[in-house]
Amino acid sequence: MRMQMTGHVVRAAILLGVLVWLAPQLAQSQSQPRSQSQAAPAPTAIDRALAASQWREAVRLLDSALMVTPRDATRLQQRGRAHRELEQFDKALADYTKAIAVDRRFAAAYGGRAIVHQRLGNGKASFADIDSARALGMNDPQLDLVEGIGYLMNEDGAKAWARFDKYVRAVPDAAQGWFLRGRAAGISGRGADAEKDFTAAIQRRMTGPEVYTLRALTRAALGNAEGACADLNEAAKLGDKAATAAVAKNCR
Repeated sequence: MRMQMTGHVVRAAILLGVLVWLAPQLAQSQSQPRSQSQAAPAPTAIDRALAASQWREAVRLLDSALMVTPRDATRLQQRGRAHRELEQFDKALADYTKAIAVDRRFAAAYGGRAIVHQRLGNGKASFADIDSARALGMNDPQLDLVEGIGYLMNEDGAKAWARFDKYVRAVPDAAQGWFLRGRAAGISGRGADAEKDFTAAIQRRMTGPEVYTLRALTRAALGNAEGACADLNEAAKLGDKAATAAVAKNCR
């Protein structure tokens, strides 16, 4: 089996490749409870909706709660998270900012706002909020993941790799961490390390064709044409049209 990866095919595969904008939810164990003279309505219903990822229902309940206690920082932070999960980033940003205005030491609100800033392309603001969350004692591995993605977006492979390395050491079963560390290794020119990390992500059942496409590119660069074609075939099975075209043109 032979494979010839042209520059055009490589670029097309990369364009269909990586979802570096997505970051998992920050753990909310750092959320600080707030006492209120007036109890918000149905707090257990809010908590159940959040725990079940029923984001629209959570927003509805939180809207009602915040009409009673509009300066409840915890509820503002929770609504910010729900808006973020619904990809309503402007609303999420407003809620996190209001929560921080109520309580300047609310670490989880800074952490959540860091993700929103990143999704909106506000890299400097995202890094600043990560620094604030850490300064307030938040020691969540997800901060390393979010920060690493920021560096990856800036094409700073070395700094991105360092953050993802810290993350995978803390959360070794998370496929996304290995996948992103592989991306950072590839940007840094460490093809063999990238291949190992993409393999680790696949072993942890990472979904989607991107990981196979990127491992194919890495293997092609390392001279493993047969392995590259095998990965492109897997990516094609998972719906990557560029991989399908690359198999037809380059793999025999």
